Amino acid sequence: MMSWAAQRKTTRVEDRAYSLMGLFGVNMPMLYGEGNKAFRRLQLEIIKETSDHSIFAWDTWMPRTGSVLAEDPNDFQGCGDFRKVEPDNFGDKLVEYIEQKNLGNHWYIQRNFRRISTNPIHLCRLAWLRWRARSLSQQLRTFTVSNAGIQVCLPVIPSHDSPSHFKAIFACTDDYSCLITTDLVSSGTSFDRIPNMRTTFTTYPEFKTLHLTHHQDVNEKRREFTLDDKHASYHGFTRCGTYPHEFRGNAVTLSSLTDSLVATVYANMNARSCFAVGLGYYRGQGWVHIVYDEHFPAQEADRTDFGGRAYYQMWKGRAKHVQTMPKRQRVHNNDHFTKHVHLPQSIWAARVVWGRWEMDDFKVMVDVEQCPGCCDGPCRWTTTDSDYGDVGMPGLMKTVQGSYSLRLDGWEARFDECSGQQVALGDYGDYSDGVLTRTGNIYEDMRTLGMDFEDTTYSPMVSRDSEQRMRYMRNQADVTVAHSAIGDRHLALRQPKGISLPANDSIVLLLKALSIRLAGKHLVITVIQCSEFYEVDEDGKRSDSGNVSALGSDSVEPSTQAEMLTPLCTIATPQVWRRHLACVQRRERFKSIREHFYALVNMRQLAGTKAYCKSTERKTDRAIKFFSDLFGLKYLRNYIGEITLFERLPLMIETDSLSEGSVGSAEGGACRTKHVHPGNSHRNPRE
Repeated sequence: MMSWAAQRKTTRVEDRAYSLMGLFGVNMPMLYGEGNKAFRRLQLEIIKETSDHSIFAWDTWMPRTGSVLAEDPNDFQGCGDFRKVEPDNFGDKLVEYIEQKNLGNHWYIQRNFRRISTNPIHLCRLAWLRWRARSLSQQLRTFTVSNAGIQVCLPVIPSHDSPSHFKAIFACTDDYSCLITTDLVSSGTSFDRIPNMRTTFTTYPEFKTLHLTHHQDVNEKRREFTLDDKHASYHGFTRCGTYPHEFRGNAVTLSSLTDSLVATVYANMNARSCFAVGLGYYRGQGWVHIVYDEHFPAQEADRTDFGGRAYYQMWKGRAKHVQTMPKRQRVHNNDHFTKHVHLPQSIWAARVVWGRWEMDDFKVMVDVEQCPGCCDGPCRWTTTDSDYGDVGMPGLMKTVQGSYSLRLDGWEARFDECSGQQVALGDYGDYSDGVLTRTGNIYEDMRTLGMDFEDTTYSPMVSRDSEQRMRYMRNQADVTVAHSAIGDRHLALRQPKGISLPANDSIVLLLKALSIRLAGKHLVITVIQCSEFYEVDEDGKRSDSGNVSALGSDSVEPSTQAEMLTPLCTIATPQVWRRHLACVQRRERFKSIREHFYALVNMRQLAGTKAYCKSTERKTDRAIKFFSDLFGLKYLRNYIGEITLFERLPLMIETDSLSEGSVGSAEGGACRTKHVHPGNSHRNPRE
């Protein structure tokens, strides 16, 4: 009857539910204005009067989470052939379902197109489930509705990779006479319906008494992931697809009920490199992971296939990825976490920065940087400290802990004393013991890069103070105090203003363009300019070169200097300028490989010369032994004979530029072997 009602149209939405009360023999008050809630109330009344599980056997084209009740009669469209299974027959149908889905420990033989089980334990388990279904026939036909949910006894199959997910089996069949199932997720004391999970269930079903949610999305939690991937585009890596569905913009909302996952694929066609970043929300916790492809998918169809494989791989390992995610040690801190993953057969590494918890949402930055291959990969999460919430910053920054605080445009910011240095906005250099050793300025570098530094998008931002005055300074309307955090000597500023780098994409990409050359440097992102500054104590009294006078005294005359002074500045390290520390062991390993390789290459050039001495010969022997151990060649000699690759290597290197053809021909004659019989010292060459 529900499938028949799916085709009906009424003037009012509520009448689609009210017109079915007589057909189902239920009574309920008619409340016009409640909308689709009328159909939900109708289903609850039907559940109180019947034991038909097909009330839960609805489906919709759009994925829906939360309540096990349908929102609209249209959800039952195409369900006209669904049939109720009586409790006495449910055990036999359940055994048929187990055999069809190959659940449990089934051993069987094939005979006349029939599979006959040969595992006695499996046969006993099936017999026990059949008996269990008959013994619970009363519970299977009983529904209880409360604010905790709809209480019902059902056989469920637990997921092998997620203890909170189950597949519930209803006592009704579809048009193919197969039992109807739906996926559930545990949300505390109740179970919510979720879309079909992309996982395989293999265990036997077990009977459980469940409380099914009948309020839509009552236990669902949604979190927004903001994806910042503009840094990756600087090196030519562009977003070329998202899986399993497409999302536009830089934000995607994921649900806690569906264990949502979105995989975003990035590719550089010129560098022939590709990787995928997964954003997931599993059991109430967000996670991020990177997957790369060993072989570059050149065609669009191949990249689509890689996106699907990456999605499925991360979906299967989502429980492990959640466990490896870093945890905040304190509630209010600026910790961010970064992961650096070297992309194979390239000079690139993908890096994700995770953090910035605001209203329990997540923000992820995707970056690509040059990597010499000495990284400790695949890398674990490491902590990187970055600030947010102060004056707008161009990207993630970690500011140097300043000794003065000042409010600009309503935000409290920390500043460092310039200590007599000539500091300008955009200066960069090495910072140590409170002193910045200037090595350049980003605005000066723009000329070198051929960029238009007069473009208004690069113009500094001007901020005004928020009137922090002491009680003795009320008559000094143009004086603001920067409070010291390490003593009782504060700094009075006359007519101050803050000048900062603009927080826009143009400056962010400029910093990215300079990141390779300025790795590890510090940057001046804000300066405070004023016409005069001097120290004052807690009482607002001025202290200049030993002369102390009241700040409000008429004898204190304003400065007549024409140029503006810069007493304070904010120094920070941009996140894109930080580099992952190289693995010392791996770097030493690469160094050893290079030294032994050069020893082999120079072997033929030095042969027959005075430079070819015994020490050179020893180096060559050590190099041959090193590579033999590295590639396991000493074990191959016992099977294929003596290997002369290393003696022929210098001759191969001396040839002109090696093409693919020449490399192939060289490989054909490079490994000349001599046939060896174990225990036979007489060896004959084999071409």
